[in-house]
Amino acid sequence: MVALTSAQREAILNGPAGYPPAGKTPNLSDPPNMHAVGRIVHLVLFIVASLCFIIRIYTKACVVRHVRMSDYMMIIAWLGFIGYFVPAWLLGNVAPGVDQWNMTMRDFIKMLYYFRVGSVLYGICIFFIKASILLQLVEIFCHRKDTFYWFCHTVIWINFLFYVISTFVEIFSCRPIAAAWDVLISGKCMNVRLLNVIASSVNGFFDLIILVLPQTRIWRLQMALRRKLAVSTVFLFGILACASAITRLAYAVLLFTTTNNIAYYSYMAGLWTLPELVAGIIAGCLPSSPKFFQRLRQNKMMTKWGSSLQNLVASRGGLSHRRGRGGGGLSGDSYMMEVLKEGSKIKQQQQQQEQEHQEHERHRQRKGPPDQYPLTSFASAPGTTDQSTSDLSYSAERLGEGV
Repeated sequence: MVALTSAQREAILNGPAGYPPAGKTPNLSDPPNMHAVGRIVHLVLFIVASLCFIIRIYTKACVVRHVRMSDYMMIIAWLGFIGYFVPAWLLGNVAPGVDQWNMTMRDFIKMLYYFRVGSVLYGICIFFIKASILLQLVEIFCHRKDTFYWFCHTVIWINFLFYVISTFVEIFSCRPIAAAWDVLISGKCMNVRLLNVIASSVNGFFDLIILVLPQTRIWRLQMALRRKLAVSTVFLFGILACASAITRLAYAVLLFTTTNNIAYYSYMAGLWTLPELVAGIIAGCLPSSPKFFQRLRQNKMMTKWGSSLQNLVASRGGLSHRRGRGGGGLSGDSYMMEVLKEGSKIKQQQQQQEQEHQEHERHRQRKGPPDQYPLTSFASAPGTTDQSTSDLSYSAERLGEGV
């Protein structure tokens, strides 16, 4: 490429980034776009993923009080997701579903830059999401190092090698590196669009594997069909990640084949990575939600008891006030006796619940080993495999506690 003067470069940057199809003219001032839709999608998905992540970490750290390797992996994935969200948001400022001939070359170069940065962060984020989910499956379903255990770890390491290689290629696909997004400088580049197709295909394939893996164990448990369906549904949420990955693959193929609308198909392919990441985060956090809502219900019950006591105090206080004015109502001693009686009743209810909980724990310890892996309310210990009838019975009992 011949070196451009500053004036020539500036003229190209302010002009359209592509040639329009026959019968169309460039619209650089107010082109059709998906800015509003993109913003809504980004914000809604970010909020949903954030809530699920907070619920999981709070449950593991404050309720279960046992943070495991899968939780640390999800924390790293969440940090990567925040990093990914920044270029994804900025991409929506310059090219929100705009056809290439309706944007300036300046915006097109910015779009390619944000797309490249987002692609690198996406690979890092999706790996840790998958690693977290696979480790969680091992923690829940593996009582010992069986075929399921080794298969999950093999998938983790295959994904690790794949994303390390693809991330390296993504970063250093052009010489100089800036030639990957600045189309006005000379350089040599690999076919990154082909790499996107390959990466999308491999990613969708492993999404399907992770979706099927827990089902191979759940349906071999000795538990009621209704409970199997409930547990299976929790782990089937990953089907949304599979659907997003397949849609992204379709746009990656269109991006690979297009010659004059790279901007639009790049945006659409990038847009569908967001629901894939969010669905993966939700799928990894859902198993912790029953324990969280169980604690929430308990807190609501305590709040209700507290409100009852406050209402009693308020009502008795009103009677005493009226007595001071009109001579009626309860005496001070009678009022205090009523308050103490109500407080004693609440304390007895709390003690009764504590006794029932202790009795349940003693009964559980007689039937199986102590809970060393309190992951969730419905799968709080490994041992949900089919090594023996006793293992199946114990696993079914653990899964049935909270579902």
